[in-house]
Amino acid sequence: MQLHENSHESAKQITAITEQSISINSEVFSSSCIISNTRLITEIDIQSVDDLRPEHIKYLLDSEPELILLGSGCQHVFPAIDLLTPIAKQNIGFEVMNNQSAARTYNVLIAEERKVACLIILSTKS
Repeated sequence: MQLHENSHESAKQITAITEQSISINSEVFSSSCIISNTRLITEIDIQSVDDLRPEHIKYLLDSEPELILLGSGCQHVFPAIDLLTPIAKQNIGFEVMNNQSAARTYNVLIAEERKVACLIILSTKS
């Protein structure tokens, strides 16, 4: 896992997304990542929603978002409900959608200067 702190005032934006990669401010990544207003965590070992663990939820919560987005891949797949308890306890909004929708929604929320964290799950399995 790689952690990149945002050193600029401008927010990180998703500039492109495919089934195999995501471009953030034109830098291309080929593994799942967490992106927020202030952080970018790359090289997360998640291939599917089934791989989601409590530590991933903690990474999402670390940026103190008002909303968390989960891009679950090509299909809309909801995670195990017990993983979401920490999010619910903090009264943080949570949405699950496919990666394309999550990327668009993330960019809209960032443009509105909302505090948002987004996990995009990319599968490298063929």
